[in-house]
Amino acid sequence: MYFGGDVYSSVDPFATALGAEDGKVSFIGSDEAAQALDPEAIDLGGDFLTPGFVHAGLVLGEGAPSGVQLVERGFSHAHVLGSAEAVAEFAANAPEDLRIVAYPEWGTEAAAQRATMSAEAFLAEETPPETALYISIESNERLGEVLDRLRDNAALAQRNGYRLLLDFDIDERFVTALGNCGVAITLDAARPQPLAQLLSAGAQVSLTHSEESPWAGVRFAVIGENGIGARAAMNTATRFAHRAAGDPEGGVLAPGAEADFVCWQVERLVVQVADARVAAWSTDPRSGTPGLPELSPDVPLPTRVAL
Repeated sequence: MYFGGDVYSSVDPFATALGAEDGKVSFIGSDEAAQALDPEAIDLGGDFLTPGFVHAGLVLGEGAPSGVQLVERGFSHAHVLGSAEAVAEFAANAPEDLRIVAYPEWGTEAAAQRATMSAEAFLAEETPPETALYISIESNERLGEVLDRLRDNAALAQRNGYRLLLDFDIDERFVTALGNCGVAITLDAARPQPLAQLLSAGAQVSLTHSEESPWAGVRFAVIGENGIGARAAMNTATRFAHRAAGDPEGGVLAPGAEADFVCWQVERLVVQVADARVAAWSTDPRSGTPGLPELSPDVPLPTRVAL
């Protein structure tokens, strides 16, 4: 049991305590209730508990972080793409605290349940594979071709949980098609992306991270011409990534949910005001919305704290 901090949970936006038992969240609530349930509860000292972040599109290769580095940065899940050998080696060396969803290259025995494939290879397939396929796309031109192919095979793609890794700046002309395709997309918010338009169109967006801190990705998603609300940005870095991998219940802190949480030291928690003409951030607790760290560019990003 933990108390004396802040807990990011839609179940109780004012929660200051969390309990876990047998790998599941057992309690969300107040300090008083937590200490009554467990007199030996651990004092968080004002720190902040959030769901673990998800690196939703980690391409293995030179410069890719190790599993240990991901955990140190605050990630609890990684969706890993690469050769069968590279994926197996990454998983073997990763700490137990990191849950891995592997997407080995299509065509190997390891790719029976999930696989990754380049856009070029996907377009060359006579029949799209009946597996949870993660298609890596490198340009807007290729994206248009892949979307055309998916449109002709929409039921198959949605039935198998297809995904798109978009490693480029998405052109706004594809926003509507991405919202309608029914296939989850993963992108890097550090690039100039039409995030607000994509979410408004109904696109299922999760994040890959080119920056070390997952909070940097959330900040990029919030700040900018096409920025989105902080809560929506947090969802793209947590809940929506779980959904993309077929786990609609993951990425939340609520009784009965997986006890997947990370502790952070933060400057202060705020609620983003939707209308930027009024103010960027608010500390007004009457909103009933769980607070998040202030993500203005001049404020230090949260620091992970070991529990």
